[in-house]
Amino acid sequence: MKRREFLHRSTAGLALATLGTAFGGVRLRALAASPTLSAWQRLTGGSDRVFVLIQLTGGNDGLNTIIPIENPLYYQARPTLAIPKNQTLPLTPTLGWHPALRYFRDLYNEGRLSIVQNVTYPNPDRSHFRGTDIWLTATDSDVFKSSGWVGRFLETLAPEFPDRLPDEPLAVQIGTTLSLSLQGNRGSLGITFRDPETFYSLVDQQDSSTLYDSAPNTFGGTELEFIRTVERSSQLYSQAVKRAADRQKTNTVTYPANNQLAQSLRIVARLIAGGLSTKFYLVSVGGNVYDTHINQGALTGIHPQLLQELAEAVKLFLDDCRGLGIADRVAGMTFSEFGRRVMENGSRGTDHGTAAPLFVFGEKIIGGQLLGRDPDLANLDSRGDLLMEFDYRQVYAAALLQWFGAPMNTLQSVLFREFAALPLFQQVSSVEPWEDAALLQTLQIAPNPCSVQTVATFVLPTTAHVVLTVHDIRGRQLMAINGGDLSPGPQAILIPTSGLTNGTYFVRLQAGQRQAMKAFFVEH
Repeated sequence: MKRREFLHRSTAGLALATLGTAFGGVRLRALAASPTLSAWQRLTGGSDRVFVLIQLTGGNDGLNTIIPIENPLYYQARPTLAIPKNQTLPLTPTLGWHPALRYFRDLYNEGRLSIVQNVTYPNPDRSHFRGTDIWLTATDSDVFKSSGWVGRFLETLAPEFPDRLPDEPLAVQIGTTLSLSLQGNRGSLGITFRDPETFYSLVDQQDSSTLYDSAPNTFGGTELEFIRTVERSSQLYSQAVKRAADRQKTNTVTYPANNQLAQSLRIVARLIAGGLSTKFYLVSVGGNVYDTHINQGALTGIHPQLLQELAEAVKLFLDDCRGLGIADRVAGMTFSEFGRRVMENGSRGTDHGTAAPLFVFGEKIIGGQLLGRDPDLANLDSRGDLLMEFDYRQVYAAALLQWFGAPMNTLQSVLFREFAALPLFQQVSSVEPWEDAALLQTLQIAPNPCSVQTVATFVLPTTAHVVLTVHDIRGRQLMAINGGDLSPGPQAILIPTSGLTNGTYFVRLQAGQRQAMKAFFVEH
């Protein structure tokens, strides 16, 4: 049996495929010997910070999540699905929460939740399968990878994996099938199970290390040793999970039994409080439940119920973390493979779209902020869908750089190139500097989309030598504009775009040691 086949068939949902010995073109032994990486591994490996990913499978309708209450085009496009302004919960003068999201409203007002608007990636794919793969692997729409962004990151924490296994699983998924996001270049860095007790009971607890003769030095022997490694790892990790669950047998809040997502987060809270050193948890609701093509519902129905369950589950989880004394260690985000179309369809639902909001939550986030502009319903793509303002990898970059304190070279290896991290998390002490959050917040590109030219405006806190470069979606530099030495205060640099073809581009602003990056669009 091939190793990847064994991964998908493993009863415990655990895979440890030994797929090569190189990472990012650098030999692992050499990478492990790097002083910078060694320092970062001590920083991050010893950190007890945890990141929780909540996957909204099927494509959440962002326009009926954060509602543009003052935009007549929204109400024209959705004659049966639009949420009346007077039924929304106030967010800004032009935006409202869906009334089912009162728990999110409360978390936002308490500084424990933030919103990132208009998130997708260049040339978005509207297929469930391909769209999900793109988000899980952190790639462009025309790039195909068999490893996930979480798995690649965790491999940097365990450079000797799988020859030397971590004592406890680095990632846990509450479910049945292991996510591609947890797959590394040298095997899976995660395990999956429905609950700790069931996982423990599935695995034979007898120590197998002395039961077998040495595997023969043949191809078949190599595969046999791989299977034995999976068995040993299953035993090791099931015991670690069971110990953590036994150490923390109760929660401090009551999770409703009819909320599947809440029940998954109940388990996550227990395992974190029980001392499991796992750094990533992935939870979701089974099936493509957010795929609301038919009878989506406006104030009541399928979609409002899903939003209510999501907000309730996250609120209870964060309150539980407070009660368990682990709140400062835990942060997370929601994600979905795409948003929905602007216009409702003929079945009182919405079809596959592009950009949508996502949510970041936790005690140590930069909370109560809304990043991004209101959805622009007057300027849509060629199919009538929302344009991108933020690349989803800017959120991943924030988690790696700010939450885990990873150095920039790790970000480049995990995400394949640099992305301007959004200011989302209260940082740990990083090994290397990252993009300046204050500069990023002031950087604006307008008009956007543009045709002949656009202007980058920003505010300098101190005198700095400024260079602005423009890059395509593959990271290739297309032009450089030397702004010279500029004084503190507001600044503006003209960017000629008549020579650029239609598409998505990135402006990178270098101001002394500070840097920031933002996307813009060219449409002739």
